[in-house]
Amino acid sequence: ERYLGPERVAGVVYQPEKAGPDLDGEALRNSFRAPVALAPSSEPAIPVFPPRRAAAGRRVDLVHHVPLPGADLLIRRKTGVPAVTLGVYTLRAGIENPEHAGVGALAVRSAVRGAGPLDSGQLAFAFERLGGALGISASADWLGFSTSVVADRLGDAAALLSTVRAHPRLDAGDVERERQLMIDEALQVADDMVRYPLQLAFGAAFGQRGYGLPVGGLADTLPNITVDRTREYYRGMAEGRLAVAAVGDLDIDKTADQLAGVFGDLPTRPSGTGGTVQPWAMRTAGARVLERAKAQTAVAMLFPGPTRRDPRRYAAEVWAAVAGGLGGRLFESLRSRRSLAYTVIASSWQRGGAGAMLTYIATAPEREAEAREEMLKELARFVAEPVTDEELNQAVNYLAGQSEVARQSAGSVLGEMIEAWLVGTGLEETSDPGRPYREVTPEAVLEVAAEFLVPEMRSEGIIRGSHPGAAQ
Repeated sequence: ERYLGPERVAGVVYQPEKAGPDLDGEALRNSFRAPVALAPSSEPAIPVFPPRRAAAGRRVDLVHHVPLPGADLLIRRKTGVPAVTLGVYTLRAGIENPEHAGVGALAVRSAVRGAGPLDSGQLAFAFERLGGALGISASADWLGFSTSVVADRLGDAAALLSTVRAHPRLDAGDVERERQLMIDEALQVADDMVRYPLQLAFGAAFGQRGYGLPVGGLADTLPNITVDRTREYYRGMAEGRLAVAAVGDLDIDKTADQLAGVFGDLPTRPSGTGGTVQPWAMRTAGARVLERAKAQTAVAMLFPGPTRRDPRRYAAEVWAAVAGGLGGRLFESLRSRRSLAYTVIASSWQRGGAGAMLTYIATAPEREAEAREEMLKELARFVAEPVTDEELNQAVNYLAGQSEVARQSAGSVLGEMIEAWLVGTGLEETSDPGRPYREVTPEAVLEVAAEFLVPEMRSEGIIRGSHPGAAQ
């Protein structure tokens, strides 16, 4: 009554033109004038799953693994964190085709709009009562749901996640609204001078399927994904074996029993290996080019690279750390000395079924050919001579340090566990994530560069800007 008075309220409405009524000041004030009779509070019901004794598990460093018939429990205690991060994940089934690009992301995004007896508002409120919120994960290799809640409500959170995973409503209106949001996001990517050239390069490298398509789909194909196709995809996804991960200040045995009570009755499902292998589609260098009325040109180069399970991936990441960054070779050579680049990037991209080593440069339109030539020259140096000890030490210290810093949050620790389990070489990766970087030698970086940085095998994605004075 003191602060929410009608004379104090201000509001803004932002919507497409002619899409709805304008915000009327008097109507807004009236909404705060009349007392509202509040209905008795009704809390959404949370399914109850009594704990059951979990089977004996195994410990890999700090991670406790308990196999169930249809799921694997991955539990790690992280003290000092009053909340627990909990997630359920499953591998993608097969490779997405262009006519359905983005269907996996659409399915999980639509699923959180209502599940079982709960609509979207009730579902959100149910998670808020537990001290958290519901999130989704849609990657090229897996899909899932997660939340962070206070530790003593872990069992309730697991029951809610199970309801979302097993009984999503996928109402037609919700799917259509989520699809429109994804179309808008895809249009934004198409206007992004970093993400879109990379998207073009991946499409050239892998073709219009799987890793060659963006996880969020394409603006011109998303409208073709029907509600029935979304539901069909979700049903297939729900039949996969689950990985259920929990990280926080928790009791290992109690948590295992709680999660076994929720997920222990799933049908028996075999363990899978993450990432359907997708070979490089190109035989010779190729490019996808779009011309835009912009004052710069962006060139993304993609070379084959180690997959997520290939031990050479650590040397590829060291290469990226030496080549990229503000103090990296490419920055110093192409930007600082030659003033060729607005932006320069090097990275190692790794997935369960493929890998790539990539570079990116944004330059003036009239200097595109020069920028490409100098980029290839710098990459050839990595093939011709080992990196210096100073470069190696700086890159290794950075990567090893980052792997430790990332562990400060329970969410990052959970992500590390899930990636290692679903598309990596196993939980042993989590024992000392910095060690493989410290074992990389200059010769290993040289070998991975010689193996993969082959100019004839590169793909390019190019947004070509206009020359100064050219017609716009």
